[in-house]
Amino acid sequence: MTIETHDGRTQVACDHCPASYPNTYAREDFDVMIADARTAGWRIVKAKVDPASGEGTAELFGASQSIAGRKPKQGYLHICPACQQVMGGNRRTLI
Repeated sequence: MTIETHDGRTQVACDHCPASYPNTYAREDFDVMIADARTAGWRIVKAKVDPASGEGTAELFGASQSIAGRKPKQGYLHICPACQQVMGGNRRTLI
């Protein structure tokens, strides 16, 4: 997950390059930030875990998945419009 936070302001950063969505938002405006970035062409999707890899969720979330209680946070991928173009529109290579 690449959401940068500094002095109470948040910003979306690309997981594939150093680009960041230029606008910053207050923490309480998180949903607005995501909506604005998507409108500007950013792709923000849940990260998929490959169960065949045997890695589980420890690498993504830092702990084993709990069988009881609340669900662990889902990781997300943030992909800027430029990286999407470089991949030639083949989204499978990005996820």
